[in-house]
Amino acid sequence: MDEQCFSGKMPDFPSKSDAIAVPSMVPISAVAHPLPFPTANFRLRTLCLIGALLPGVGCYFCLFYTFLFQSDKIRNFTSTNCPDVVSRFPPVSYSIGVWQPQKTFWLFILFLHVPARLFFGIYKSRSWYDKMVYVHVRLILVEMLGLIAISIFDIHDQFVLHALAYFVWIASFNFNMLFNTILHHHSGIRQLRKSLDPLFFFKCVLCYAIAYPLSVSTGFTYFVFLFTCNSLFYTLFSLAEYVVVGTNCLFYFLMIWEMNGCKLELYVKR
Repeated sequence: MDEQCFSGKMPDFPSKSDAIAVPSMVPISAVAHPLPFPTANFRLRTLCLIGALLPGVGCYFCLFYTFLFQSDKIRNFTSTNCPDVVSRFPPVSYSIGVWQPQKTFWLFILFLHVPARLFFGIYKSRSWYDKMVYVHVRLILVEMLGLIAISIFDIHDQFVLHALAYFVWIASFNFNMLFNTILHHHSGIRQLRKSLDPLFFFKCVLCYAIAYPLSVSTGFTYFVFLFTCNSLFYTLFSLAEYVVVGTNCLFYFLMIWEMNGCKLELYVKR
């Protein structure tokens, strides 16, 4: 696997003599290719579109389809735990994991999304803090597996497994945002490319001002709903879910600007 951006080919970087002034930056070295030509090339834009943006678009499409063409389900929707409480904002899990044809469409989106998402941990595999990167890369895989489990385990018939999968997904996503911003801050890349400062601060806003409070609120509002059967808390839970889905996709999609000009080359050795 060759990462062009760590091979001295990143556009807009100052000369190597300037880079020495940044002590936290890993020295850039040439990569020895195992084969003369890569087996496959992956443009960063393609990986970001499929690995980050596609699931968000697919999820919102399922929600849009539900509200537009299945209004009867919305009008008559009740939670399994509180069957007498009507909510006009069902959780995302029903649109992507229970109701058809949205469920089939969402599984097709996952089929396209998962292979591209596997590469998201690779672009930092020779990064700055080995132990944190080690955990971060594996949590990206855990987050992806959590999303798959959410889609497979039906919230209606397999509630406990679905709830556990949701916890795994949202917890790993929040830790991944934390590790991502820490690695970004201490990498030294912002000292080499001042244009990345607004991007870094925007990532921090998404993480600490939006995703974290909303993620915590989903746990609070859902448990309050279970104990009180108050539709207001169920609505707040569902709306927070809607926003967290978009935040997740947007946060990872920002890599298209963070790693601008890079590509991944895949080598298969026989």
